[in-house]
Amino acid sequence: MLPPGTTRSDVERLLPTLRRAFALSDACALTLLLLIQTTRPSDWTDPDARPVCYASQASLADRLGKTPRALRYDEMRLERAGLLVKTTAANGSRGRFAGGQVVQGLDLTPLAARVPQLLALAAQEEASRLHVQGLRRQCSAARRVFKGALQRLLERAPQAPATAEALALYAELPRRYDGLDTAALEALLATLDKAVEKGLAALEMRGDSSGQAERGFRPSLQATTEDNLESCVASADRTRPAGTEESREPQARDFQRGHKPHWLETFTPRRLYAACSEDMRMYLDAAKGSRTLPNELDLVRAAVMILPDLGINPSAWDEASEAMGDLAAALAVIVIDARRFDPVRPIRSPGGALRSFARLAMAGKLNLAGSLIGLVERERARPA
Repeated sequence: MLPPGTTRSDVERLLPTLRRAFALSDACALTLLLLIQTTRPSDWTDPDARPVCYASQASLADRLGKTPRALRYDEMRLERAGLLVKTTAANGSRGRFAGGQVVQGLDLTPLAARVPQLLALAAQEEASRLHVQGLRRQCSAARRVFKGALQRLLERAPQAPATAEALALYAELPRRYDGLDTAALEALLATLDKAVEKGLAALEMRGDSSGQAERGFRPSLQATTEDNLESCVASADRTRPAGTEESREPQARDFQRGHKPHWLETFTPRRLYAACSEDMRMYLDAAKGSRTLPNELDLVRAAVMILPDLGINPSAWDEASEAMGDLAAALAVIVIDARRFDPVRPIRSPGGALRSFARLAMAGKLNLAGSLIGLVERERARPA
């Protein structure tokens, strides 16, 4: 009998995990799947029944497109793995005899008993897969931040030792992460973190970021919309269009055109940190470690880490990152997170909002700066 709440279909879905756990060949796993499918679904959940396959070897072999001899080998392999018990008559017949008291066939009760173990293993594998996926995404984000810092170093101090060191390190980075295991990804991420910190520190020493608002910076949101820019908040609940464009790079550059190259020149890390929700500040604290204020990579990493809490699919982040860049996407997540509980216009679907931001950025209509200004101004207006 299966654990409460599980059915024969759940056993079928566990087959990839089971195949890896017991080192079954693809052909043997396919045989097991057919054996499962020939049992009655109720026999897996009824405490007084057993899931038994009564189909003959000839019938099963024909359905699998293999010889009876090959099928017997699969049955033997599954029996040795402890996944079934084989009981047949002397002539190989299968079925219920003697008023149902004698059951002959391939009894999958041992497999049913292993389902709790297999469910735990599947959950562990999924957690590991998501961890590796998260490490790859963090490495990609850190690499892009590092590349941006390196480009600015090449513009400001091309002959500096720090620039040469960063350039040499960037040239040695792997181009793809598919073949890297968890340990290798963690080591790469640590290397990238140090490189980003050194690169941003070198830029700061050369006055890359003044921490002051640029000339003409609006202290508050304007009531008019004559510039044809739509506020992020106003468009948060719009749905994603059916089609997407093949190339987004030109639109991403157009989105950046109306602003200085770095958002942190206008919105200082201190004010951004203060304007964040308590949840976001918790992730920023984890990302920045002992540093007093978060840097560019910390903002990106905290945004990636909070995605599951907000119910945002990683694909929505990838879409936003491609449309507007990692840092702008992180700032968009900060806005979305802070506006979830807005008393006037709350964002009820963070994932849909982020996709909407990406779409507006592609169209050149995203007023992310306006939303950030409103967020910062609201925080400044709160009583101490």
